[in-house]
Amino acid sequence: MKLTLIFILHLLSLNAFAESTIFCSHAELCKMLNRIALENKITDLKTQTLVSISGDPHEYEPSISEIKSLISAPILLTGPNELNPWIKKINFQRSKSLATKTIGLPLDERYNQFYPHASAETLAHFWLYPKVYCSLKSKLETELIKLGHKLTAIKKCETDSAEKLLSNALAKLNRPVILTHDALLPLMNSLGNNKAHLIIAIKGSSHHEESGPLAVKKMYDALKAPRVIWVQEIGIHVPANVLNKIRSSDTLIKIDSAKSLDGNPFSVLVELANQLNQSVEK
Repeated sequence: MKLTLIFILHLLSLNAFAESTIFCSHAELCKMLNRIALENKITDLKTQTLVSISGDPHEYEPSISEIKSLISAPILLTGPNELNPWIKKINFQRSKSLATKTIGLPLDERYNQFYPHASAETLAHFWLYPKVYCSLKSKLETELIKLGHKLTAIKKCETDSAEKLLSNALAKLNRPVILTHDALLPLMNSLGNNKAHLIIAIKGSSHHEESGPLAVKKMYDALKAPRVIWVQEIGIHVPANVLNKIRSSDTLIKIDSAKSLDGNPFSVLVELANQLNQSVEK
């Protein structure tokens, strides 16, 4: 009798979670949730992002009201800790309450085989790395099933299309590329066979990280070429003395790497590939 009662209470809790709103610590996590819901025709799944990041995401700290919302949310979806270092304290506070549930999507160490020497902070930008994204999406689908959602048509996560577009664009490069931020560097290295070190990044992805002397040296080495391609990520703070190095002969590409389009999780890669192709044709 006791076991039966526990089983019934467990089913009731699953149904309650399934009908509740899932809150997210990052907008891209809610977008992933919404894509899964759309693919499986789930109509009772509601999502809400609790943090509205303004300015450089690597400098951002949540407000007091956002912290309270993150701690008290009945169901909270969090991504890799390296994406938002402040989420560790949030998760610790949430672990003290039996009334909340946290769905965590940590990085897998096997990603290093795809992107050697890549930092966890860089790979935490999962929407820029199709293989990482698809792995986390699979984990999330499993968690949704545990919550009581019926996933009737789990769609195979496609990684090749966007990567191929970017790889083809990188193959045409005839001059150095200077990234103002290293979020895309491991992916571009893996796709572009960067043996000649034509692709470099000025700033890392760690919280509050600044440009180091080695990165500055690589920038000056790249600038020995008569023309370079600059990829400036909108919203990422770059010192004025670095941006002043952009010459009239150089090509400047601006992309918003922090946001994917609702209909395409890898839209940032497609946009970058298109702009690189245009720059090579000039």
